[in-house]
Amino acid sequence: MSDNIPPEVLTDILARLPIKSLLRCTSVSKSWYSFITSPSFVTSHINLSVSNNNQTSRLLVRVCTDDDERTEDNEFNSHSSATKRERFSVHIDDQAFNECAELNFPFTSGHGFFRIIGSLNGLLCLSDDQGVYKDIIILWNPSLKKTLPLPKPGVFYESHGPYQSSMGFGYIPSIDDYKVVRVVYLQNEHGYSKVPPLVEIFELSTGSWRDVNAGNFESIIKERAPQAFLNGVVHWIGYDRNNADYSLRVRIVSFDLKNELFGAVMVPNTLKSEWCMWVATSGESLSLIHQKDNCCSVWMMKDYGIADSWTKLFNIDRDREQPSYQRSVWFRQNGGILLAKHFGRANSDEGDLSSYDPENHLAFSSWAIVMFSAYKGLEIVPEASAVMMGLLA
Repeated sequence: MSDNIPPEVLTDILARLPIKSLLRCTSVSKSWYSFITSPSFVTSHINLSVSNNNQTSRLLVRVCTDDDERTEDNEFNSHSSATKRERFSVHIDDQAFNECAELNFPFTSGHGFFRIIGSLNGLLCLSDDQGVYKDIIILWNPSLKKTLPLPKPGVFYESHGPYQSSMGFGYIPSIDDYKVVRVVYLQNEHGYSKVPPLVEIFELSTGSWRDVNAGNFESIIKERAPQAFLNGVVHWIGYDRNNADYSLRVRIVSFDLKNELFGAVMVPNTLKSEWCMWVATSGESLSLIHQKDNCCSVWMMKDYGIADSWTKLFNIDRDREQPSYQRSVWFRQNGGILLAKHFGRANSDEGDLSSYDPENHLAFSSWAIVMFSAYKGLEIVPEASAVMMGLLA
């Protein structure tokens, strides 16, 4: 490291560089490599990337294809003779939504497609568990082209029998660590709803799984429920079972990754008996997307944790406004929402994205997406320029 440049000045300069430039800088010398991969610099780079609100954000678009010609090997495994493909590309979140890069996806699922558990600071958590008892979980940094297969978790079919599970992924700045939480429900007389569930946590800092006491937690998280990570807390859609009449009350289940405690966030009263919905984040707010019949409603919690602060932002009428709309996939930087659409043909290999303007109730932009499929469809996650210490070496 040059003696002519104070460390704080060098940090300020390098933290503003994009990831590819930083990677080149690590080759300058051993001291530069050590400096750039140090936890303090990684934290500075992440914080600056997150706080730069003037920078147009980038989105990572995942498109999957499948021809649906599947054959069953046995009760838990399936395969297809057709080629499955997952294509990842980076798009600028502006009016044009231009593709600026295509990323090489180095994995092939043995049973369909990988499921995206979560994405933070340029790091994705993937799981190959679509419809089968598989324990393949991978951390992937597409910018650095680095992967980390996680060790086999402690709860699996051979050890505990049939189960259903959900996972969450997040980062805790105060301890500079990434965690994966896995919540497993074993089978009982009511289905896969034995409570309290078995809970495991993987820590990137230790590279291993450990058990967590679920305490008196008795809510059921929907199987493979999509997560929303906000304020250090993972959120999923779940429910409580009323033992008197076996009715279900829907709620948002939360798990604090730092303190490793479960909690709950109430949904709007009008949705407490609904089921087809999922959580998301919009900026620094928790959001809820509810699908019923041909209408999709989008809600936002104005004050986190305050049930009375739920506000319905808008409805999307599929019949009137978006007849080919399949589902909502992402909140945009400009306040719009991206909609995945398809042409309704079972074997179609095309589809598109529309950017929906909730104020004017119309799609003001549309982009053709080649290889879109109704079988699995499309995922969008934020793409961040951040050096990940654990996957750089």
